[in-house]
Amino acid sequence: MSKCFAIVVLAIGFFGAADLSAQSRVTSSYPGTAGYNIPFWVALDLGEFKKAGLEVDPVLISGGSKSMQALLSGGLDFALVSGGVSVQAALSGAEVTIIGSSSNSMSAGVIAAKEIKSYQDLRGKKVGIASFGGNNDIGFRYAFKKNGINPDKDITFLQLGGERNRLTALERGAIAATIMSPPGLFVAEGQGYSRLGDLNAMGMRYPELSLVARKRDLKERRDFVRRYLRAWVEAVRVMKSNREATVRLVEKYIHVGTRADAIKTYEYFAKSTSDTLRTDRDGIGEFLATVEASKPGTAKRNPNEFIDESALEEVLKGR
Repeated sequence: MSKCFAIVVLAIGFFGAADLSAQSRVTSSYPGTAGYNIPFWVALDLGEFKKAGLEVDPVLISGGSKSMQALLSGGLDFALVSGGVSVQAALSGAEVTIIGSSSNSMSAGVIAAKEIKSYQDLRGKKVGIASFGGNNDIGFRYAFKKNGINPDKDITFLQLGGERNRLTALERGAIAATIMSPPGLFVAEGQGYSRLGDLNAMGMRYPELSLVARKRDLKERRDFVRRYLRAWVEAVRVMKSNREATVRLVEKYIHVGTRADAIKTYEYFAKSTSDTLRTDRDGIGEFLATVEASKPGTAKRNPNEFIDESALEEVLKGR
């Protein structure tokens, strides 16, 4: 190896290592304008990322598979997706892992046409979901099974996209029910639609919003990962302790109709957001069971295979 080449290699190695230890620029996806994103917005707007020495570039990506692709290609440092998306990617061989979860239950309710009074009234009817295999699909199937209905035989699922599209379809009679999250859930109720139930109240355990990273980053950029997690933990604390500032962020990012809806949305998610960001293993287990039909043996997998909270535990111990 020539002397000049050796100097170049040493220089690259030196500056690369320095960049890893001092890196402050972060690109993180977030999945939309739902209330489970509130801690992320708190960390952005109220300075928790900056306090952790991070300059975060938020990227709105609708669709968990797109976030996973961007994460694996290096376009993202962190992806905020449902835990099921990360598990599916890992089952397919992707070197990703859940490093924490802020929401371990499905924050949504089943909204039905005004003449529908029970789940039994939905037999033989069409219901609207955002996408097949997504949170709406999983949540609806859970609710139907919980109420003695076979979702594969008794219900027709239509893939309709976002909440506005599904509410319009409900208004026009194209579907009999859909799933909505606050504040849309409260708006639909205010318009007289029936609320058949709340998935959270039903006891559905599901990692609705997980923080996902590449496995190698936990080894190669561990301090970077810790700082990101520290900002999240602090953002949750601020979210729950500073009601007024957080309600303003709800109004800013979710564009709720009224301040009353913003307050109801805040209160709903303040209760359901995890203080510790630990992932509910039972929720991962329930998701693995839903994949069993397409991937036999999946239900027997250990949820811990898909989670690495070692960096999170270091953050929690250091508080």
